[in-house]
Amino acid sequence: MPDPTSSALSLDRDPNQTCAELLRFVDESPTPYHAVASSAARLLAVGFSAVAASADFSGLAPGPYFTTAGDGTLIAFVRPRRPVQGFRIVGAHTDSPNLRLKPRALYEKAGYLQLGVEVYGGVLLNSWLDRDLILSGRVIVRGDDERLSTRLITLKQPIVRVPQLAIHLDREISEKGLLLNRQEHMVPILGLGDPKNPRSNGDSALLAELCAHELRLSPKQIVGWELHLHDSLPATRAGLGNELILAPRLDNLAMCHAGLEALLRTFGIDDDSGYAKVVALFDHEEVGSSSDHGAQSALLPRVLERLVLSTGGSRESYHQALGRSLCASTDMAHAVHPNYADRHEPNHRPLLNGGPVVKYNSQQRYATSLPTATAIFELGKQAGVEVQQYVHRTDLPCGSTIGPIVSTLLGIPTVDLGNPMLSMHSVREMAGAADPEKMSRLLARFLLSRDPV
Repeated sequence: MPDPTSSALSLDRDPNQTCAELLRFVDESPTPYHAVASSAARLLAVGFSAVAASADFSGLAPGPYFTTAGDGTLIAFVRPRRPVQGFRIVGAHTDSPNLRLKPRALYEKAGYLQLGVEVYGGVLLNSWLDRDLILSGRVIVRGDDERLSTRLITLKQPIVRVPQLAIHLDREISEKGLLLNRQEHMVPILGLGDPKNPRSNGDSALLAELCAHELRLSPKQIVGWELHLHDSLPATRAGLGNELILAPRLDNLAMCHAGLEALLRTFGIDDDSGYAKVVALFDHEEVGSSSDHGAQSALLPRVLERLVLSTGGSRESYHQALGRSLCASTDMAHAVHPNYADRHEPNHRPLLNGGPVVKYNSQQRYATSLPTATAIFELGKQAGVEVQQYVHRTDLPCGSTIGPIVSTLLGIPTVDLGNPMLSMHSVREMAGAADPEKMSRLLARFLLSRDPV
């Protein structure tokens, strides 16, 4: 691999600045739709151009672009000044496990107004109890001209809550543990009902009114909505030396941020090499990626092929370019937990602020291979960043990422890596404050690497 450290001054940032930007990005991104909007705004601010999936890519001039799909997926790329020779792809996902309102959510029970929710992904259910929760999402609005449009929304009031049962009514909880039924026990309270004028179950008028009030519209203009619950507390730093991050949705907004950081730092560097830099942020990873704009869809292959064609290439040259390509699947990794150290493989216990973690699994739950892992370790040396290793305990089922999906779909070598964290899939998670900058530095050099593995 060539040494991209000649660009070190432009590739590296102050770790405190990178951490602060990550916290701001997390706060701006309570849903995948907000994450895409926040990412798009950042790209537009530095000169990227939005291109619709239905646009004619053949007319694209050399330069930076991004396209979105389903409001929750974004693919950004830099079109080289010469025919595409290969791709360097950083992948991540915009969604996080949470609680989402059902279409006919409102109902009354035992004198309370409640909201029926569906559990999205592998939620740590207990972490959502006794939290002050906010509703955010997207709303379809009918304009005065009868046209429909999508608006993002955050209903900061009223705050909802899933109250836990008092210990006086659950005396065995300390011995038998907390058992939660997703249907019965995870229903948030919106307020008190009116015994004299109870609302009919499934009544949509109240939510329409809340959305309309927030958007300063008439309730009649609200056509439909998709609302998610999220923690009301902002992301913050903690620890004696501010060495920790406490925030929601670090899995996987932290990797979305790192991928965007790397792309912005490398924009304009070596853009005449013929290697296209690509950052793909997908929705629906937490539920398997099988949607029209998830990692299993044809979206990324279509964008890559059209990018090749836009530079004068053919379908044959597209397949040749794939043969010179690499993908870094970035998803947060498990740091060793001091209270449960026995749940970790003894010789693979990543530490917070210890640097990016390469993830291995012989069952191909992660896509890392010896060559792709070696490439990351070499790039880590160039960046002055220590790289850690993670293997799941053999007697525990291992999670997965978009890595095996994208690697299978495109047939390109892939490495799975991520920053170490604790409390994964909790309503609030914990990570190291120095790691965001370390990952950004590493991914910047990955986007500039050239030799195929």
